[in-house]
Amino acid sequence: MKQTVIKWGGMAVLALFLAACGSGSGGSTTATSGTVTGVVTANATGTPLAGAVVSDGTASATTDASGAYTLARPVGDYTLTVSAVGYQNGWRACTVAPGATVTLDWQLTTAHDDYADYGAVAPSQMIPAASMNYVVLAWNDLGMHCSQDDYSAFCILPPFNTLHAQVIQRGVGVVTSGITVSYRFPKKTNSAAHTNFWQYAASYGWAAAPNVGITGTPLAGTMKVDANSLGFVAEGIPLTPYDDDGTWDPYGTATITVTDSTTGAVLATTQVVAPISTEMNCSNCHGMTNTYLNILQAHDRRSGTTLVADRTAGALHLCSECHADNALGLPGKTGVKNLSLAMHNFHKDKVVSAGASSSPACYNCHPGPRTNCLRGVMYHAGQTCTDCHGDMTAMSQALVNGRQPWLEEPRCGSCHGSGHQENSGTLYRNSLFTNSPDPKMDGQIYCEACHNSTHAEYTSTNPVDNGIPQQYQGDSYWIWNCYVCHTDYMPMPSMHQ
Repeated sequence: MKQTVIKWGGMAVLALFLAACGSGSGGSTTATSGTVTGVVTANATGTPLAGAVVSDGTASATTDASGAYTLARPVGDYTLTVSAVGYQNGWRACTVAPGATVTLDWQLTTAHDDYADYGAVAPSQMIPAASMNYVVLAWNDLGMHCSQDDYSAFCILPPFNTLHAQVIQRGVGVVTSGITVSYRFPKKTNSAAHTNFWQYAASYGWAAAPNVGITGTPLAGTMKVDANSLGFVAEGIPLTPYDDDGTWDPYGTATITVTDSTTGAVLATTQVVAPISTEMNCSNCHGMTNTYLNILQAHDRRSGTTLVADRTAGALHLCSECHADNALGLPGKTGVKNLSLAMHNFHKDKVVSAGASSSPACYNCHPGPRTNCLRGVMYHAGQTCTDCHGDMTAMSQALVNGRQPWLEEPRCGSCHGSGHQENSGTLYRNSLFTNSPDPKMDGQIYCEACHNSTHAEYTSTNPVDNGIPQQYQGDSYWIWNCYVCHTDYMPMPSMHQ
C-alpha cells in the first residue's frame, strides 16, 4: 500500500486527519442537506487539477478546468476522499450542516516512492544529502517556549529553550561517540541586554549568571549526549525573542556544528529554530499600564494573598512556589491547584475569541496573533488548538479529573492510528521510530527528528522551520527520503509499517 499523503499549503499530512470542517453561509437552503465545495490544486505549483474526483463513497464530484468542485449531500458526517491521476489520494472528515456550505480545498502531492517521479535519475543522486557524509537532524522539543519581558513582579517561566540533535553518518547510522556537537545563536549572543531576568533571578531561587540558564546551560556551548545515548541535547538555553540589534524575533535559529573530537575537523553543520515568545498577552485583560501589578492585586483580592505587599518589601514570588508546575518540575503546595488548572479553570469564562480565525481564544495567553505558534502541518489541515487540547472548559475538566499537565498530552495515535502512535507511556517529543520497513532502524530515530516538534510539524507555515528538510531533501516535507540517511537503501512503499 502506498503511503497516504495529503497536502495543504505546502505541507504533507500522514494518515487521516479526523478534523471537523468549518461551515459558512450559502449553498442549499433546505433543512436536510448542505454543500461541500472547494478547489483541488497541485501543491508544488498551485496549478488547478481538472478531473480530480472528490467522493464520500456514495456520491462524487469531478473538478472542472479551474479545479473547482461542488458536492451536495444530506446533513451528516462524512469521510471524503480525493483522487487525481499522478497524485497521492487524500482523506478528510467533514460535517455537513443544514443549508450550509463547507469549503474544503485540497493541495495534492505526487508520490515520492516511484522512480517515475525522478525521470531517469535515481533519487539517491537527486537530493542535496547525496553529496554529504554526515547529516544532522535537529529540533526544538516543544515547538514554542514562553517567557516574560519583565520579572520585577513575579515569574511564571524563566528564559528557557531546549534543542535536540541526532547525527547520522550516511550509510552507517546514528553516531554519538568520537564527535563533538556545539550550538550557537549568531543573532542572539546577549540575552541579558533584552530581559531583566538576571537582575531578579536570585529572588526566585536561581543562582544563574547573566546569559546562563537555570540549568547551567549557556547561550552557546556543547550539547550533551542524551539519556538514550541516541542524540545530543542542550536543555534550558536562556533565549529571548530579541536579536542583538533589538529586533523582535521569536523564531531565532541556532547553528549546530559537528566536529571530529580528535582532529577538530568540521563534519556537518545545520541550522534549527529555537522558538521563544513573550507574547502572553496578559494586557488584553489586565490593562496596558501596570499589567503585572494589576495581576498581583487581583490575586490578593481573590485569594487572600499578600503579593503586592511582598513585592513592596522586596520579596518576589515564582508562581510554582504554590502552584505545581511540571514544566519546571516544581511540586507547589499541597491543596493548591497546579498552575495549568488554576489558569485555565479561572479564565475559562473570561477569555473569548477576538473573532478572527488567526486569533483563537488560546492566543489571548499563548503566543499569539503576532507569534502564530500553531503553524505546522496540523494547522494546514484545518486543526485548531481545541481540536487536540479541547476548549478551556474541557481542559479544566481534564485537569480536575487528574490529567498531569506537560506529562500527559494529546496522542498522535488517537487520530492517526496505531501506525503512527507514540511509544507506550511516552510523549511524542520523546518517542522513537519503532515500525520501520527495516527493523535495524527501530528504536534509533526520534519521531521529532523526521516530523519536527509539536505545533511546528513539517511543513510549517513559517519557512524558517523548514530549513533542515530543505537542506537535505530540497523540499519542505517531513524527512521522507531514505537517501537522507542511507546510501544503498531503496524507498519503501510506506515508511511506517
